[in-house]
Amino acid sequence: MEIPVPYKVRFSTFDTWIIILTLLVFPVGGLLAFIRLASTHHHNKAKGRNLRLLGWAMVFSYISIMIILYLTYDTFGEEEQIDYLTSGIVLAIYWFLPTLIFFLVGHRLDKKFGSLLQVYQEAVVSMRLTSVEQIRSLSQTSPADVTRDLTFMFEEGLLPDGKIINGTVYIQQQALEDYLSGEYEEEYDDEYDEENDEEYDDEYDDEYDDEYDEEDSASDENDHGRPSGFQSPVSGQSSSPKTVECPGCGARVFLGTEREKECEYCGNVVCA
Repeated sequence: MEIPVPYKVRFSTFDTWIIILTLLVFPVGGLLAFIRLASTHHHNKAKGRNLRLLGWAMVFSYISIMIILYLTYDTFGEEEQIDYLTSGIVLAIYWFLPTLIFFLVGHRLDKKFGSLLQVYQEAVVSMRLTSVEQIRSLSQTSPADVTRDLTFMFEEGLLPDGKIINGTVYIQQQALEDYLSGEYEEEYDDEYDEENDEEYDDEYDDEYDDEYDEEDSASDENDHGRPSGFQSPVSGQSSSPKTVECPGCGARVFLGTEREKECEYCGNVVCA
């Protein structure tokens, strides 16, 4: 499964009610939006969403203010219309400047979070890293962030079904096979026509059946203390993979074993 960048976390029901309240009773809705930001902004997944929430709260607050301002007029003749429009334009200039900043910064944070999720996906699925400490070193985040973010990915289906126990990532074996099979089929559908589907699917199934039969045997002989139905992926053999922050835009760029790579967001060449 390809993780989109930027990755935008969906608004919850509570977030939707906050936006509605900013239209109906904008001081209450605005206050709840700031409380929401203060209580959850330490989570990577919430940073972009929180600023988008503030942005929409500002938009609907402006609409609410303009409705209230309209209701203050006893009559609405030509002079009142000019006064109303002038007030609305002046308020919009000052009101929507921070609103625009909220949306822009939120979009930037969503891009960073999407890049971070791609690093986690590469670490867990492709490199088969099992230790939270290894993944933390690769992603340049804290162990608490890694645990929260991986749990989020498990819940959202961005990783095969799994769990984290005592700092170790465990993936359900069948879920990993299904996940890899799904990735293969998506790539295959893009590159080949339907006439070759059956032939290549058979080759793929045989290859992965043999591979996972060997892993099952090794797991039965060597693994102890793992949760029933879960397996811990084999640690990757890649030498010194890491992510580097782009000096141009600040996005995380996954280098793997490469010495340099072009940033997909701003085009700058990032070196190890």
